Amino acid sequence: MRLDHVLISSCDYQAMRQFFINSVGLSEGYRPPFPFEGAWLYGSDNVALIHLVNAMGNKAQQGYLSALNSKIQGRGVIDHIAIRSMGYQGLKSRLAQTGISYFERTVPELLEHQVFIQGPEEMKVEMLFSSDEV
Repeated sequence: MRLDHVLISSCDYQAMRQFFINSVGLSEGYRPPFPFEGAWLYGSDNVALIHLVNAMGNKAQQGYLSALNSKIQGRGVIDHIAIRSMGYQGLKSRLAQTGISYFERTVPELLEHQVFIQGPEEMKVEMLFSSDEV
């Protein structure tokens, strides 16, 4: 098994979309023609990692996602999502351009370097790099 994607229901859909595109470095790509607003955001391997919808969606979205009573803000029990990546310097450049808050650390013994990015609505994204690249 492997994780396929994460669906994020965002109160500020456009800010969240721009965060993942401009700061994290994902790109918007194909999304089936669902009858509600949303975006699928892809990594460099052409896999849609993030499915994004507007938390204030229409009745079609509520029916499709069974979201009539879902929490619509905050990250709940999920602390962060992690994306294994390449292009550490590119990420640092995007973060400098966008002014997004972040912190870094290296995982002992695993030779992995973590960059934690703070996004809209308390969204925390860990970008994980080989420490050889840093």
